[in-house]
Amino acid sequence: MTDYSTTADAYARNRRTSEHVIAEIRSFCCLTSTSRVLEVGCGTANHIRALIDATGCTGWGIEPSEAMRRRARCRARLSISAGSAESIPFDDGFFCLLFSVNVIHHVTRPERYFDECFRVLRPQGLVCTFTDSTEMIMRREPLSRYWPASVEADIARYHSVEALVRFMDHAGFVDVNCREINRASRITDASPYREKAYSCLRLIDDSQFNEGLQELEEDLQKGPVRWTSEYACIWGKKPDSKGELT
Repeated sequence: MTDYSTTADAYARNRRTSEHVIAEIRSFCCLTSTSRVLEVGCGTANHIRALIDATGCTGWGIEPSEAMRRRARCRARLSISAGSAESIPFDDGFFCLLFSVNVIHHVTRPERYFDECFRVLRPQGLVCTFTDSTEMIMRREPLSRYWPASVEADIARYHSVEALVRFMDHAGFVDVNCREINRASRITDASPYREKAYSCLRLIDDSQFNEGLQELEEDLQKGPVRWTSEYACIWGKKPDSKGELT
């Protein structure tokens, strides 16, 4: 398991907001200044801060790593608390939206997580899990190209989309559906990979990592390298108190 107390600096320097994540949230639900939104496993709080800036919603984040929380607390208009996915430290029915980005594969008991999501959401509240399908892991660039061992490592730790949907159904969510989003670009700097700002690079051995990094840096000397970001966005809704949608 990644020790985020030692990697928070690398994440803060290199990980940025995925703008297509924010666009997906805004396209799926209408948020205002009265909307209470929680990001679970918020890390350095890039996404929840961007959502606050874009919509004016009231945002919270929970994060188990104290080092990550220190960096996240530098952000204005945002409340960051210690907490885990399996034990969300808020009252029943507090939020209208709860989301996580690239977090669910770190959750050892996703069924407990979705039970907690259901508890802290108000009736008609929404939950979205941004994750990677097996197919996405196999084709993402540049990780799959330069570090093929990371593909096997990630597939082993990611919960399948089908399993996550079952957990959500069991927790009581309705209208559960999966949407796919993607964005492609080019990179010119190997720093995020050199600093292992992607946790899968910490799961392969040093020789595999160093070989891939050398190949990436050599290719970058020739020009930009393709980069892709894809997500499976698994949405669900908490029904009203009568178990029905309004």
